[in-house]
Amino acid sequence: MKRYYVLLLLIMSFFPLHLLAQKDLQISKVFDLYGKKKGVVMVELSGEALENYDLSFFKSIVIKDDPSAASFIKQCLDQDQKGAKKIKQVVANGVLTSEFLVLPPKGNENRIILYNESPLAGKQITLIYLESKTDPGEVLNLLLKKKQ
Repeated sequence: MKRYYVLLLLIMSFFPLHLLAQKDLQISKVFDLYGKKKGVVMVELSGEALENYDLSFFKSIVIKDDPSAASFIKQCLDQDQKGAKKIKQVVANGVLTSEFLVLPPKGNENRIILYNESPLAGKQITLIYLESKTDPGEVLNLLLKKKQ
């Protein structure tokens, strides 16, 4: 019986923790529900692909022209916002168009949610979840930095 416990502990120690990255957040439901739908683009990166960006985990989803998805995402964001340490929002004509949430860290990883809804281009919605050891403000600057 002890062998099984030791084996189970060994297996769990190699389990990729990034698979649990945002599972405690409501936005994980967005990725689960819409991630494989036709016309939706979802990207998930970790490890070497992010080394040059000081990120340890990146997950994004882009959904076009789906009002029910937009409503669902906003409900999830409202729930996740309750635990956020920092919230920045952009509201245009009374409608939330962008949001930046800094969540409590998990271990030594800062967790950030970015949301943007563009009224142009068929009501395109972009939701990004990322983890980094870098200060969240620096991560935002990195993401918004224009190519020269």
